Order: sequence, then structure tokens, then C-alpha cells
Amino acid sequence: MADDPIALTIKQMSVSYPSPRGWVQAVRDVSLQVKRGQMVGLAGESGSGKSTLAMAATRVLRPPSARIGGSVRIIGRDVFSLSVRELRAARWKTFAFVSQSAMNALNPVMSVRAQMRDAIRAHDSMYSSGNADKRCEEVLRIVDVPVNKLDSYPHQLSGGQRQRVVIALALILQPQLIIMDEPTTALDVVAQRAIIALIRRLQRQLGFAVLLITHDLTLVLEVADEVVIMYGGRVMETGASNELLGNAMHPYSRALIQSFPPLHGVMTRQEGIPGTPPDMVNPPEGCPFAARCILAKEVCLREMPVLVTHGNRAVACHHAAGNRTFGGSIQ
Repeated sequence: MADDPIALTIKQMSVSYPSPRGWVQAVRDVSLQVKRGQMVGLAGESGSGKSTLAMAATRVLRPPSARIGGSVRIIGRDVFSLSVRELRAARWKTFAFVSQSAMNALNPVMSVRAQMRDAIRAHDSMYSSGNADKRCEEVLRIVDVPVNKLDSYPHQLSGGQRQRVVIALALILQPQLIIMDEPTTALDVVAQRAIIALIRRLQRQLGFAVLLITHDLTLVLEVADEVVIMYGGRVMETGASNELLGNAMHPYSRALIQSFPPLHGVMTRQEGIPGTPPDMVNPPEGCPFAARCILAKEVCLREMPVLVTHGNRAVACHHAAGNRTFGGSIQ
């Protein structure tokens, strides 16, 4: 469906892992959308379920290593109904995935050119050798890496250059959706900002959709169009970046914003979030953030709040203005 305005739709996704103590409920009833040409940020602490959601949605995770429920559509196609051959054809051409610790994703004994050619051959056999080389040079220029680095090996590149090469690999067959999982991990602050600025520039220039996964909420609020905040495997709040930055409704969203220094403005003292994330083998019956929330009441421990729409935003909190619905699951 080439005319579908939605690049990615995830509906009621749940993912559990087996463990010696029982099933770890990593993602619980999560829904989100990314429109074509849009950048959506998926934010939350480590262990909130962000990466698991992305890997399950792109079928990197599959039974029996995980138990998965829900549905996923990418550019109008039902991902879970694709055959292995169809899924292979869709990867890199329809959607691409930049994994966590992407700098280590490059093969240390293959040149950049060889790895790019390998990706092209694996997912699009129509490219001739000459056209493949031209495309390799083209994408390196797009990500601001000198073309002479094509015959370099990963250890001969700086950390920022390796990250740019990984992004170039994701772009090589012009996908319409790119999922980026912590794309600035292990980079210094200056390189992180440069990579995020590059991603935003390329996204606007080339028109692909992005699901950007990060734990740094202040960073994603600066670059994303919309943000989805997860905690304890559930969606806590969603909304436009500018609205969330100035007026977060969920106590967890506010605490997360306050735990990172702002990119601009006056320096302020930052505070961490006391306590630890919930045990997802035995998740709490009520709000997963209740044990760490300064506003928590008895109802928060007992009842999971529904994700309720407030104008163009949605929040799952008993204390949010206008939220009078208790119990149920995320819609």
C-alpha cells in the first residue's frame, strides 16, 4: 500500500521472555504509530521495554525465544504474516534497523565497501557491481564520511565515523522507515549531538520515517515530532515534543526530564529518580511507577490507569487532569 500515510502501526503488543523464575513481561499491551516522514521518539529508562518492542515489531525476536502478541503493520503490510523470504526482501528496502551498540555491528575483518556491497547483494539482486559501488559512494557522502574511507576497516575509523557508516548502511536501499535503537551509545557528548543532528537532517531531506529509541528524554524532545514514554513495559504518556517539554502530565515523564541536563539555557541541579524499576516477572497490579512516585495513593497501587486522551496527548495516570477512568489496559 504505497499510499498508506502510516509508516508503522503497532497495536496491543505484548512480549514475554522465559526465565528460570517465570515469564518476564517485558512489553505489556503497547500501541503506537509513526506517520510517513515523521520522527517519533520512544523514551524511557533501561529495562522499560523499548528495545524489546522494536525487535519484536521487526521480527528480530520470535518464538520460542519470546512469546509475542499483538499486530504490526509497516508501510501497509502485516509484518507477522510475511514469509521468511518476504521478510528478507522487506528488510533494508522497506524498513531498516540500527541496533543498540551499532558501532560494534560492523564486521572487523571486512572493509566498509565489502559490507555495503554485501547488504546490497543480500536484499536487492538487481544492482550491478558498478551501480553498487556508486550507491556506496553516494550514501557515504550523504552521511558526511569521505569516500576514501570505503576501503577502510572499522578499526581505522573514529567512533563517530563508524556510527555514520552504520547509518549509511541503513540508508543504502532507501527504506521508508528506519528504527534506531540508542544510535549514540558509546559516543562522547559532542559526537552524540552531531549524530542526532545528522539523523534529523537526513530524515527531513530524504523523507523517511524514524522511530528513535533512547533513554535521554531531553535529547529526543529536541529532535522528534512526537514522543512515546514507556515504563515497566507500558506506555505512560504520549504527545508532541514541544507540549511534553513544557508541560509533561505524568509524574514519570516529569522526573525523567528533570534527571537530564537541558541542552540549552541556565544550568540547574539535576535529580535522579529514587528507587528501582519493577520486577517484570511479577509486575505490580497497579501503575508500574507507583512505588517510586511521590504522588502515589492507594488507588495507584491497586488499579492500572487507562491511557486516556487529553486533546492531542494521552497519559496513563490517576492524577492527570480529567482522568477519571480506573482499571483496564492501554488502548
